[in-house]
Amino acid sequence: MSKLCLSVTWKLVCTYSQLRASKTPTCCVSMSSFYNSEITLCPSCACGCMNNEACVKTQSTISQIEGDVPMKQCTQHMCPIRVHWHVKKNYNAYWRVRIAITNFGYNVNYTKWTLVAQHPNLNNVAEVNSFIYKPLHVYGSIMSNADDTGMFYGVEKLKNDVVLEAGSNGSVYSEMILKKDRNIFTLNHGWAFPRKVYFNGDECIMPLPVSYPSLPNSVIRVSNIGRLVIIQVVVAILYQSL
Repeated sequence: MSKLCLSVTWKLVCTYSQLRASKTPTCCVSMSSFYNSEITLCPSCACGCMNNEACVKTQSTISQIEGDVPMKQCTQHMCPIRVHWHVKKNYNAYWRVRIAITNFGYNVNYTKWTLVAQHPNLNNVAEVNSFIYKPLHVYGSIMSNADDTGMFYGVEKLKNDVVLEAGSNGSVYSEMILKKDRNIFTLNHGWAFPRKVYFNGDECIMPLPVSYPSLPNSVIRVSNIGRLVIIQVVVAILYQSL
């Protein structure tokens, strides 16, 4: 009697949907720079609005929360995580960035977090302090513009792999030095800030480009003042000659 052998194969495709994982965004990005005193905050209601969600206004009220109900600190953006990108220094051949991650969630502890950023100069990183940095160009087959994309994660021995709950221990930061590419480097038009940021795989809400910290337009202001002075002098001379 002959035996009939059947070979069964199948194909499994895994996908991730941020909308399925969370109904609202889970992080936002704020910005600042050494050349502008104004801080670009996370967009208002980026992850919900204070009127529509329960939140904790003061840390003293945490004890009143029963059980392990996730609660957020009351903020204008209402995001559990905020990523702040600060352009700190501009050297002759290098420039420096400070990245800070702040947890606004109570009863939430982000262990072994990951941060992914897209920026044109991430293909020329010279040094990263406190965080571990891995360029993603080695995975170019699965990512577009992979040369401009890098992943950060915490250093376990420095306890940076854990972002503790909201409060004094709820923030970690690192500084990064990037070598300038003379062909593309500029501080104009928000170039120094990331295009996209992801925290634990979720895309963070970015500010509108028009609100990015801009360079002071001192040259134009001076030239305008100079023109005004010249006009006033000419008018005064003409008036005296009449």
